[in-house]
Amino acid sequence: MSYTRAVAYNTLVQIIGKVITTIISLFLVAALTRYLGVSGYGQYTTIFAFVQFFAVMADFGFFWILVREIAKPGTDVDTTASNILTLRTIIGILVFTLSFLIGIFIPQYAAFKWGIGVVALASLFLSLNSTYVGIFQNRLRMDKAAITDASSRAIILIITLYLIKLHLGLSSILWAYTVGNFINFAMSAYLGRVFIRFRLRFDFDYWRKLFAEAVPMGIVLVLGLIYFKIDTFMLSLMRTSRDVGIYGPPYKVLEILLLLPAMFMGNVFPIVTKYIYQNDERLAGAIQKSFNFLVILGLPIILGVIFTATRIIRIVAGENFVKAHTIPPVFGLAATSPTALQILVIAICLSFISSMFGYLIIAVGKQAKLIAPYLFLVVFNVGMNLILIPRISYIGAAIDTVLTEVLVLFFSWYIAHQYLAIKLNLKIIWQVLFGGLIMGTFLYFFANNFNLIVLIPLAAIIYALSLWVVGALKKQELLILFERENR
Repeated sequence: MSYTRAVAYNTLVQIIGKVITTIISLFLVAALTRYLGVSGYGQYTTIFAFVQFFAVMADFGFFWILVREIAKPGTDVDTTASNILTLRTIIGILVFTLSFLIGIFIPQYAAFKWGIGVVALASLFLSLNSTYVGIFQNRLRMDKAAITDASSRAIILIITLYLIKLHLGLSSILWAYTVGNFINFAMSAYLGRVFIRFRLRFDFDYWRKLFAEAVPMGIVLVLGLIYFKIDTFMLSLMRTSRDVGIYGPPYKVLEILLLLPAMFMGNVFPIVTKYIYQNDERLAGAIQKSFNFLVILGLPIILGVIFTATRIIRIVAGENFVKAHTIPPVFGLAATSPTALQILVIAICLSFISSMFGYLIIAVGKQAKLIAPYLFLVVFNVGMNLILIPRISYIGAAIDTVLTEVLVLFFSWYIAHQYLAIKLNLKIIWQVLFGGLIMGTFLYFFANNFNLIVLIPLAAIIYALSLWVVGALKKQELLILFERENR
């Protein structure tokens, strides 16, 4: 199987898996929003946003160090993965314990401090599981990760629905995540045993090397999460749980959509890394194809969400979230969840492209060069939130997210170009704009005339045909998915 076909297969498997897990997640969000209400769901969102800061500290770049190291020729995968998993277990226990202890002493979190402890334990298992995901990703066997992820999500949903039926509180319901994430880790360890013979390893010299490699990446990840997630944290401290609750569903939709470039680039990453280290001439083609794919994928998502935001929020969270607001209209627009979603989705296409440059920077081992720009992004994002949140709450947070993503794209592009000879053909942008114009026209007139189950495939077909007409989609590139050739 060729690398191109292997990447296409793994991306397709992940998309199918993520479609399944996304559907499950949407059912889960729908159940929780309707049961907890706007304020209760705000507490739920705050808990996960708070613990996620510590989850990034627990990872501290070890995931991508693992993926990069085992992609190098001659690497002892067993030794590398076992050392990293042992180290991450120790760090994870310390960091997530710290998250619970800190949460106890934040006055605004007093009502749900025990929930923070439950989610911290659940996040520990999720952190350990990502080591096996790195192995699956390197071996281009993400079907195994998709199976474990979908299974654990289904378990979480079933347990959550049962606990809701028992009319239990938020902290009790959150135990569903601990059980589900533990099962996810256990299944990954079982399926991954054919790729790695795990043993506890305490090679302190190797750990010091890992830390030296991981510190720049860890700092970048922490800073990246701060500018990406700090808005929810600041909303929880500066406004109310109701504000966080209104912002929660649109941000959940944003996070789901951002999985798409992460899945694609996650599969491309090991191959691009190998091309870079082997000075392979196919690198330029891989980068161009990645750019084309992400541009083609990004624009229809923006248009689709803008025209159907109200219907999406109604399905995901319920009618209360469609109408709920804590501030008057902003710029003539209702300050509701759908409006926040329409603003946030603009950051999607920007993030799709910036993620590609970010992965390339990691692949060449220059992640330390991102530290200074990311420090600036954190200062910019926090500063803008301090200005906007007191005035226009979650709408201000959404606007700040878009502005920050503009800067992320610029910095990631600039740094990647310093270390790689990237010469992108930008013709695809004009082709995609044409396809977007045709699709947007269709949605403008018919977005409210069809059920979403019918509307989405129709819009996708119209968009694909438009791209085919202008040559953005070629028959030869589609047929490559079915080619059989040796690596």
